[in-house]
Amino acid sequence: MGGFFPPFPLTYKQLYDNIFELMKLRSMLKFTFENAKLKGIWHYSLPSGYTCPGAKNCKTFADKHTGKIRDEQTPVDGQIFRCYAAMDEARRPNVRKTRWDNFDLLKTCRTIREMVDLIVGSIKETGLNRGGTCRVHIGGDFFSQRYFNAWMRVAKLFPNVVFYSYTKSIKFLLEYITANGGLPENYVFTCSRGGKYDNLIPSTMVKSAKVFFSTEEAEALGLDIDHTDDLAISGSDDFALVIHGSQPAGSDASKALSANKKKGFTGYNKRGIMQPC
Repeated sequence: MGGFFPPFPLTYKQLYDNIFELMKLRSMLKFTFENAKLKGIWHYSLPSGYTCPGAKNCKTFADKHTGKIRDEQTPVDGQIFRCYAAMDEARRPNVRKTRWDNFDLLKTCRTIREMVDLIVGSIKETGLNRGGTCRVHIGGDFFSQRYFNAWMRVAKLFPNVVFYSYTKSIKFLLEYITANGGLPENYVFTCSRGGKYDNLIPSTMVKSAKVFFSTEEAEALGLDIDHTDDLAISGSDDFALVIHGSQPAGSDASKALSANKKKGFTGYNKRGIMQPC
């Protein structure tokens, strides 16, 4: 009977082991190393809008299957704009798929412990556990208290990694700080203004960032503009970011982009970081 089967380059055990490893990798969260701006930094994301319970002035959704944009922004200080990360998902199906794969995996977790195990295993697969810097959420945000708490546990398990996030989920941040007396020493937060919970920011004692429509607006308030994420990672004071990315034609945000381009500011794709959402 054996003569009916062609010889295999791998034994059945080796084949099984390879399939097992492939399945294991497919069940891990996707972390990415670097991009045009984040040199030497790992990053990880979720679908924008769908995982952003605190979003308000930037609340934007890219359909999971088609990438079609849905706007649900509410003005804050008279301003609304489309989320840069959501627009990236709309333009790039591979980015959209990766973020939804991450979210779908997290939704299978029934407990904080299962979330922690998933995140820890995924970090170890990257080698990031040996040390480095990781931005948690270029797209997306902390979508529940349980998910937020899971990340705080993860940070404590990797003291040689610097984690940082922008967040509009201030409610979850404040709840954790209140219950635990502070944050893990290696997790740095920036509260992103323009959300539902801006009124809670002072109680967190955490620095904040706001997106401005022009550099002049930020400079008039004496705020430094972060072009490199250095202020998000290492700074302790409030700072500014300048609007960029694709905005609806005819909108105030689009007009601001045009005005900034005339002044020589063309965005962050070559020299600056994506604005928080």
